[in-house]
Amino acid sequence: MRRATRPLLTVVMTTLMVGGLPGVGTATTASLAPASADTMSLSLARAVELALGSDQVLRQATEAIAAAEADVMAAGAGRLPQLDLAGEWTANLKKPAFFLPPEFGAGFGGATRVEMGRDYGLQGAASLSWNLWTAGRLSAAVGAAREAVAASRWRRDAVADAVRYQTRAAYLDVLLAAERVSIADRARTTTAEALRIARAGFEQGTVSEFEVLRARVELANREAPLIQARNARRQAELALARACGLPAGLALALTDSLAPVPAPAPGPDLLRAMQDRSPELRALRRQVAASEQALSLARAGRGPVVQLRGQYALQAEWDDDLAPGRDERATSASAGVAVSVPIFDGLQSKAEIRGARAGVRTAELELERIAADRRLAVQQARLRLENARAALEGRREGVALAEEAYRLAVVRLEHGLATPLERLDAELALTDARVQLAVSLHQCNLARAALELAVGADLDSLTTHAPEEDRR
Repeated sequence: MRRATRPLLTVVMTTLMVGGLPGVGTATTASLAPASADTMSLSLARAVELALGSDQVLRQATEAIAAAEADVMAAGAGRLPQLDLAGEWTANLKKPAFFLPPEFGAGFGGATRVEMGRDYGLQGAASLSWNLWTAGRLSAAVGAAREAVAASRWRRDAVADAVRYQTRAAYLDVLLAAERVSIADRARTTTAEALRIARAGFEQGTVSEFEVLRARVELANREAPLIQARNARRQAELALARACGLPAGLALALTDSLAPVPAPAPGPDLLRAMQDRSPELRALRRQVAASEQALSLARAGRGPVVQLRGQYALQAEWDDDLAPGRDERATSASAGVAVSVPIFDGLQSKAEIRGARAGVRTAELELERIAADRRLAVQQARLRLENARAALEGRREGVALAEEAYRLAVVRLEHGLATPLERLDAELALTDARVQLAVSLHQCNLARAALELAVGADLDSLTTHAPEEDRR
């Protein structure tokens, strides 16, 4: 009977542990169930697309662009003529009066109190004003508004990059959590089979009671990691659903996997790409340009303003009827050119110029600070990716070694050269090696996503596309 149980042990253990993880050493696939009516198949690209369409911060950034474009329209309104129409109809319930000295009263029949106006009055006017020359005020205001629009657009792109990174990180977390569940479940299944075989051997007198007890304890120890792994996967799925704007109760079946990533481009190439493509840096450059336009606007406040002005007015007063007669109304029209030159404004212009100059310098310093931080982030992210890729090679070899050690332990146990304790130890080492491999693959993919965020561009496009032109 002992010979009957040993081949079964060999087949079961080798199949479950060594052959249970296809593709180990090249890619780790998330063990998620196929899509059903309540399950949504989700690729990484689709997850990013959903996140970009539902993220509230990104939508706020889009609305900020609309607000900036409205500011451009408002600034350009000063170049167009301004037309105002005003009117007033008045019923004098009690007319105003003025009083004459007594010596003048004789000329008015002895009356010293004279009422003014008539029962009804009407006044209306159409006024036109048109800025002919503003000493550069309008050009600077429009220029500043346009630069603000460009800066808002690049800020939106920077927010989109952050959303992509967060979604990728959440997707990778689900893949890692699912792989942990798969490994924990496979380990529990293997330990349960070992316990069954140990019990059968104990009944036949070929296995000691201690070995059965050890297998039972080992099986109990497998329960908690499996439960924790399932809960961690559910937490990761909830985070991914939130990032994608999906209902929390929807189950997700991920279609991508934890695959190795290529080596990063040389550091100088990444830094050049960051300088050319980073949306954050482009937004800050536009902010510097907007601050310079604001300085020009403040300086233009010292110059004269030339306006074309015109007015057409209607005036009428009458009694009794609701509308005036022809002889009771009059019209007037005027046109002219008005020039205003600020002579002394209480040093207001000087203060505005100083403030605008400080704003320019502040924007330049902010650009310098963020650029330095970006360079550091790119260099650190590249080093982290290199470290993760170097560790991955060792993890692959570790899995291969643990698989071989487990296979040998099973073979030795079959021939009576090892104990079930040695097999359990080998199975523990194999499970740990597989977890470390999955973690290394996760770290590689996450490090690559962080590097792309720091650079501000897709790393695959660095060698195939030229830098984009700044958008205006």
